[in-house]
Amino acid sequence: MYLKNILLSNCNYQLITTDAQLQSICEQAKKQARIALDTEFVRTRTYYPQLGLIQLFDGEQLSLIDPLEISQWQPFRELLTDSNVLKFIHAGSEDLEVFSNSFQCLPEPMIDTQVLAAFIGHPMSCGFATLVAEYLHIELDKSESRTDWLARPLSEKQCQYAAADVYYLLPLADILMEKTEQAGYLDAAKDESNLIAQRRKEVLMPEYAYKYIGNAWQLRSRQLACLKKLAAWRLNQARERDLAVNFVIREENLWQVARYMPTSLAELNALGLSGQEIRCHGRRLLAMVAESRDIPEEECPAQIMNLIDYPDYRKAFKEIKSLVTQVGESHHFSAELLASRRQINQLLCWHWKLKSPEYQPELIRGWRGKWLAEPIAEILANYSE
Repeated sequence: MYLKNILLSNCNYQLITTDAQLQSICEQAKKQARIALDTEFVRTRTYYPQLGLIQLFDGEQLSLIDPLEISQWQPFRELLTDSNVLKFIHAGSEDLEVFSNSFQCLPEPMIDTQVLAAFIGHPMSCGFATLVAEYLHIELDKSESRTDWLARPLSEKQCQYAAADVYYLLPLADILMEKTEQAGYLDAAKDESNLIAQRRKEVLMPEYAYKYIGNAWQLRSRQLACLKKLAAWRLNQARERDLAVNFVIREENLWQVARYMPTSLAELNALGLSGQEIRCHGRRLLAMVAESRDIPEEECPAQIMNLIDYPDYRKAFKEIKSLVTQVGESHHFSAELLASRRQINQLLCWHWKLKSPEYQPELIRGWRGKWLAEPIAEILANYSE
């Protein structure tokens, strides 16, 4: 009856622009067993996503919360962390980043409906509109997906688009929850949703930023010492100024500075740095290069091993990928859900001791470990550490 009623009713919403309104809707939402959440944000030149709108639907009232007008967020934080209210999001990794950055907390407990869909055979990247069309027989208008959510006033079309993303999320979640439970994977889906949230709690430490610079593995120890300084400085600048890292210094230019360790502004220009990069940061870059020359050899980072250069890498990767495909097929969900390329590479990095021994790969723990840990151990036994 709930599903029938919601599909036949209009997608009515209320725009929340005051602290009192926010407190009222949060108190009402806390009376419900589950809610649907979504966010709209903009990120073009900034390091952090710029929150433009929050959508909240508790099954009775649908609210579009204008973050540009609200100053007292405690009621919303309390709702996000209320253990008695289950939160549904769809493909929510970026939404979680928005919540973490804007409110210093994550929605808990939380289930991602994209994960639910993957456990019943849909591709891991299955979009919300596709699922709504299949299960609710509604065609959603996605024409506003690239709109400017920071511009005011919001148009009625923008608001209707945003409202639909949570209006249909609850009935869709009900269907997917039931199907996932019938398939026997609901606990695994909950674990996977928790893992997605856990990843968002991990913050890159500036001293490790150099390891994520493309082609860092090509540099020698002294050059890596320079890159380590440069990358840490760039990341700190990006966070302090809320500026995307490549708008501080482009990654390829940072690598060039570490590779050639220039001593003058003219050399920076010859390496291809932009005029703005040289004007704003040139002398600081040269100072860090000079500091790097004075670092004792024994304190320079070890050369980074490139995983694909290991003689057995391709063979080991292929074996594990084959195992993943077989297990996915036997359980009737996508191999992409079970193990991504990134997760397989993490596993091999751990096996060949390119990661901390305290690190435990995702493929051999949690719900994945139940099916993969033992056969993976058998495969890795054939490859020396």
